[in-house]
Amino acid sequence: MISIGKPTILAIDSASNACSAALLIDGDVRRHEWEGMIRGHAKVLMPMISSVVGDYGYHNIDAIAVTIGPGAYTGIRIGLATARGLALASELPIIGVSNFKAVARGVSQKITDKRSILAILETKRADVYVQSFDSDLKPLSKPACIPPEKVVSEFNNLFVVASPVILTGDAVYKVVEALSGENNYEIAVGNGFTDASVVAYEGMERLIEDPTIGKGKMPGPMYLRPPDVSIPKTD
Repeated sequence: MISIGKPTILAIDSASNACSAALLIDGDVRRHEWEGMIRGHAKVLMPMISSVVGDYGYHNIDAIAVTIGPGAYTGIRIGLATARGLALASELPIIGVSNFKAVARGVSQKITDKRSILAILETKRADVYVQSFDSDLKPLSKPACIPPEKVVSEFNNLFVVASPVILTGDAVYKVVEALSGENNYEIAVGNGFTDASVVAYEGMERLIEDPTIGKGKMPGPMYLRPPDVSIPKTD
């Protein structure tokens, strides 16, 4: 049952080169842990969660918000599996949040004018994950996985308007290398990684809008591309 007032959200992220957990209480993130890392998410995620929940107790939490990708395959699975385990044990709903939406939201909280946001995420390959949003976080495009040199042509309408499009995400550097002086853009301040504190606010708003969210089918991963492994062939 949702608490009187704003819901309490436990948020977790392990889908990128970072791992974090946050507890949002009465509309504000009160407890938060974040650490940048390439691997080792499985080792640190539960200790982070235990630290932010602490003596507050799972019985006082209204929902769990977790990132679903795109990002690192192993990290996505770790986050979703952890969220599902906690949800089953505590009988809590799970709210899936895309990493695109999370990094875009981190930017939107810091701007006051109406500008588009282009979230560009690392694939650890030659291409990038990309999705665009307006300043109210309404998606302007579908999630995609494309070469960085094609970002300008695919999203040309964003780069030619008077107000510069804001580029954010941990793969911005790949796209900037392909841009020219004719492209109107601004790079968001920060490292571009997802942070559970932002995921928590997204989860809170989604739960307020729809109190039944997360009570049915559990969220699944957003991969956008097949893994770079193959099943061994048998004779």
